[in-house]
Amino acid sequence: MLRPAAELHGAVVTAYVDVSRTTENGAREVETRIANLVRDAGTSGVDEATVREVAERLARPTGHGGEASRVVVAEDGTVTTDLVLGGGVEDHHHVGPIAHLLPLGRALADVVSYMLVRVDHSGADITVSDTLGLEEREVVSDGDHDVLHKVPGGGWSHRRFQSRAEDSWDRNADTVAADLDRLVREVDPDLVLLTGDPHGIARVRESVAGHVTERLEVLEHGSRAEGASDERLDDEVAAAVRRCRARRIDDALDRLGPADAAKAVGVAETLEALRRGEVETLVLLAGALEGREAYAGPEPLLLATDPGELRALGIDEPGRVVLEEAMFRAALGQDADLLPLHAPVGALPDGVGAVLRFSTRPDPTDNEGEDL
Repeated sequence: MLRPAAELHGAVVTAYVDVSRTTENGAREVETRIANLVRDAGTSGVDEATVREVAERLARPTGHGGEASRVVVAEDGTVTTDLVLGGGVEDHHHVGPIAHLLPLGRALADVVSYMLVRVDHSGADITVSDTLGLEEREVVSDGDHDVLHKVPGGGWSHRRFQSRAEDSWDRNADTVAADLDRLVREVDPDLVLLTGDPHGIARVRESVAGHVTERLEVLEHGSRAEGASDERLDDEVAAAVRRCRARRIDDALDRLGPADAAKAVGVAETLEALRRGEVETLVLLAGALEGREAYAGPEPLLLATDPGELRALGIDEPGRVVLEEAMFRAALGQDADLLPLHAPVGALPDGVGAVLRFSTRPDPTDNEGEDL
């Protein structure tokens, strides 16, 4: 998604703009932000075609009624990135040798997608959503409705009626399970969250395939009934999202733990691994590299903290850039993931590291035992 923007090099414009129109003056405020960007970009030497394209993209309706930020990246009159986020990204714009993609990368890396499944005797309401909050998809899964409700009674006819009702509930739950199997393969969410009728939940859990089970959690609150309060359910969904993000971090840190792991720890090792194209996941603690600069060449993997290293490769004028932006650009250039950290971890004392696909560095233990 972001690789085309990472490959830009020259007079690159990156704009993060609050395009919310939630207040009476919202539209006018958006126009003012765009005008400020146009003025600043123009005085930075950006060509008119690029400035015009960026301004036009920022002014387009988002189709989103709530808070929204728009991120646009362009160079030489061509827009390579145009994404709408549900707010939460600080407004700023930048003109420089490379795109400033890290705030966008952090926002996207933190996204958790989920299916919220509200089950009752007749089926389920399935909401497909994510933490960006811009789009939701509603799916109704309904099964066989021949007998749905148990009623008080006695004798043989009563027992037969109860049995038929339970059979109907089970068939409906099986229909929900089949729909979930299909939807999970189609959407590939991080989480499947079940709530509602206990009997239906139990049957759905028994019936879904393994690719659903591995991401399934049962929530205590929530109902399919019309008018049911969602306040406590929302809290449970938020907690499930936090656990999902924590698992991502734990999984990466587990791979950084062993002494013989394919990993890079610290700025120097991580830069080397990025230049070699070895990185699978770049791990960055927010603020760890604040104020540090680097130099970048035309290709994403051409980066160094010493411009002389790039000049030795034939790059006459290496661009001076923000170090963490150059590192993220290099990660995008090798299709690596980003894992943003929001708190320090012991495995990365300076907050920078990488999980590697492989390592071409010599193993220092290979020379152990040789005669000196």
